Amino acid sequence: MRFMKLSERFVKIEAVLKKVTQPIVRKGWQHWARFVLLLLIGVYLGHELSESNRFTDWRYLLYQKQMRIQRRGPIYPRYTALVLLGDDDFWGDEYQSRAPIKRDKLAILLDRLNQAGVNTVAFDVAFDSPRPEKPEYEYPDYQAEDEVFFASVKRMCDAGRHVVLATDYIGNYLDSAETRFEPPLIYTSHLASMPCVVRGHVEFPTDLRKIPGMIQLRDGSYLDSFSLAMTKINDPIAYESLVKDEDKGYRFAQFLTPEDFSTRNGRQFVFSGVEIEQMNINQLRQALADKIVIVGGHWHDIAYNLGDYVDMHDSPGGSETGAMLHANFVEAMRDPTSTFTPISDSTAEVIEWAIALGLALLGAMEIHVGWKWTAFIFSCLFSILLTYVLQNLGLFLDFIIPFLMIVIHTFIEEILEMRRELHHVKSQLKQQQHKEKTA
Repeated sequence: MRFMKLSERFVKIEAVLKKVTQPIVRKGWQHWARFVLLLLIGVYLGHELSESNRFTDWRYLLYQKQMRIQRRGPIYPRYTALVLLGDDDFWGDEYQSRAPIKRDKLAILLDRLNQAGVNTVAFDVAFDSPRPEKPEYEYPDYQAEDEVFFASVKRMCDAGRHVVLATDYIGNYLDSAETRFEPPLIYTSHLASMPCVVRGHVEFPTDLRKIPGMIQLRDGSYLDSFSLAMTKINDPIAYESLVKDEDKGYRFAQFLTPEDFSTRNGRQFVFSGVEIEQMNINQLRQALADKIVIVGGHWHDIAYNLGDYVDMHDSPGGSETGAMLHANFVEAMRDPTSTFTPISDSTAEVIEWAIALGLALLGAMEIHVGWKWTAFIFSCLFSILLTYVLQNLGLFLDFIIPFLMIVIHTFIEEILEMRRELHHVKSQLKQQQHKEKTA
């Protein structure tokens, strides 16, 4: 009796499987060969699209609108403040539009921030050595001002504070570590006498929705990004959490816009060099003592109020200075609610393939054409919603090309099916006419 029931179950399962697979088998190998070919082409083009910068602005716009919908309450920088050297600074009588920028003037800023009780000051300015093969060499006219700056840094060290200096590396972060190395800078030989100095590279990833992290150099050492170096000083727990896995700190970031850095309720977040020098020290202390202060450039490149701003980047927050981008990354790393571990690219590809295969099986089902296209439209909307949701987990899907390939394939197959049916009808008519003539 039990054997009979088990046999009946197998028969029912076999019938169900046959019913499900019959439409797939009936399509024939040519149908599925065309499907596989178009799917492979679509996945390849989708991968190329994800690596391309042609649609970066569109991605940034979509991302920014998504972040705006999610936000609750006022958004402003909680941990950082900016000192942006503008036209009044760079093109003024003090800085005299000199490149490299006058470092004795940077020393004045640093001393003022030290007096204001700022614990961490980060300089997003160039410290390149004019002769990398001789890192100790500096032009005689610049040596005195360099020493003034180094003396100011040492005063920060004596006060128990921290300074982050920008550095760079030669090589591509996507390539092997053997190709990357850090060139010597003007401060390299002084690091031993400035124990409070931390270095951080200022390279940005291609996709600014991800935070730049730690990279390995050819000598086996690791170099933190500029923002990661600041986080290490001010939030070691967050830093350890960010770099403990193989991604070395690359994270999904939530962006603040330039408007989010604007003055509100009497609280200022962006200062010029002139303001730092002229503000009352008590006001300066109240505004900046609890902040990480990032010093960067924001002057016009040709002359006073003429030309483009220097160091500007298109980002999900709009056009922002490099210093503002670094501040964005620090804000994201310090706030666990806006920082996520990205899902791997292989996971994204698996999801893309699953969506494509699901649509292919939908196209193979023997249902009414109207219901079929309704299901396709629903699947498209669902895919867009899925992309919206997964983006919050650091997963960026570029499914649109594989999706279009499957839609095109289904459309072609429907046309071929209609042609076959039309040919069948014509064949039956001819047979009927032939029977009538011979009757």
